Amino acid sequence: MKKFIMALSILAMGGGAFLGVVNKQTLEDEKLLLSDAKEKVTAVKNELNQAETDLEVAKADQVKAQDDRDQISAALSETQQQIKRQESQIMTLQQDLEKMRIEKEEIDLAIRSVFPPGSPITNIQQLQQAQQALKDQLTEEQNKKTDLMTQLQQNETEMVAAEKQVRELEAYQIERAKQIALNGLEATVIAVNRNFGFVMVNAGQNLGVKADSSLLVKRGTDRIARLQIREIEPNVLVADVVPDSIAQGARVLPGDKVIFENTK
Repeated sequence: MKKFIMALSILAMGGGAFLGVVNKQTLEDEKLLLSDAKEKVTAVKNELNQAETDLEVAKADQVKAQDDRDQISAALSETQQQIKRQESQIMTLQQDLEKMRIEKEEIDLAIRSVFPPGSPITNIQQLQQAQQALKDQLTEEQNKKTDLMTQLQQNETEMVAAEKQVRELEAYQIERAKQIALNGLEATVIAVNRNFGFVMVNAGQNLGVKADSSLLVKRGTDRIARLQIREIEPNVLVADVVPDSIAQGARVLPGDKVIFENTK
């Protein structure tokens, strides 16, 4: 009887020790899972902070581009007004030149009439002086016209350059808006070809996707893999799965979400 009781005691002690070992291992596993979860939460927070920073920078760039465009538009308007004023001055000079031409014809007619009575020109010397004064005035007016024409051409060149800069700023703003929208875009894997290792995603050129866009496949909060774009169409793209980026034990599946990272 004593031997039987002793045997039961030994078994009870051994069972208690075994349960203690099992419970200790379970506690270690739970601690490891908790540590991994904290690291994932920290990584997601860092990504969110970076995305918010990039968005603020993009907004500041857009505001600056709009200010530059407004300044150029104001300068363009002033240039157009200057051109109108110069065109008016040129028209006035042309009228003056026509008036002097008529006056010269009248002088020539007076000469042909051999100095009729009442003419201010009574001799050849006076006639030569009058002709020279008229030529000098005509030359001066022609020089003014040439200067105005040169300035007009310069202003027209500046206006063309300003218009080009406005168009470039507009194109930049449109492209920048696409890139800002792309930073917040979330697409979906719609097909997976495991034989050739590529996937299809329902996003393309119409949404601003470019060949060098960085794509990350996620399932919930888990990172699955990265994609490298192979071909882009207006509404769909084909991408290869980057081998070294696949999470351990994971596979890209239809329905997985695709986000675009740090698009600038």
